[in-house]
Amino acid sequence: MEIKHPEWLQMKTDGLNIYGYNQEWYTTYFKRTRGCGPTAAAMQLVYLNKRETEVLPYQDDSIASATKVLENVWDFVTPGWLLGLNSTKKFCTGVQRLLAYYGLTWQCRKLSVAAFRPKRPSLSQVVEFVEQGIAEDCPVAFLNLHRGRITIIESWHWIVLLGVSYDAKQKCYMVTGYDGGRKITFDLGLWLATTRWGGGFVYISVPE
Repeated sequence: MEIKHPEWLQMKTDGLNIYGYNQEWYTTYFKRTRGCGPTAAAMQLVYLNKRETEVLPYQDDSIASATKVLENVWDFVTPGWLLGLNSTKKFCTGVQRLLAYYGLTWQCRKLSVAAFRPKRPSLSQVVEFVEQGIAEDCPVAFLNLHRGRITIIESWHWIVLLGVSYDAKQKCYMVTGYDGGRKITFDLGLWLATTRWGGGFVYISVPE
């Protein structure tokens, strides 16, 4: 399953396809090195803004206009100086602050993955949460504090997930996401089993 319009988070520039936003678009070095969290939040909010007939003052028809969205989101979803946005709680606190500012009743839904393995949710619980976000047609922000054996992603990093499927041949759940302009796919269960520090997942629910 996949969100209905992944193309809403794609751009084309100089003949190249860009999948999602890139924290490198931020205007300062500090923001570029810590901006993965607000970048993921910006993608979620832009997607929902298109879906909900533009209730937010966001335009994203170019890298320049998308960068303005990134800067706006940073003002609310603001990483700390040392650890950045290293928890789903911090991420949601910032998102809810932005939603309140714009008078929206949307709600953050979060599932944290603890570093302590006995306290972690099961794979079925993680898959159910991601599927719920996708079913509600919202990209799912994914916090990866340690990448484990998934070498295609960075540690201490946020990306967005747009789809999840079961690979019957490999007997694993595969997720597809956008990260810094790339489209990537990886084994969700392998991440959960091998990450040392955990992370978590967040999507934004829009009441009917």
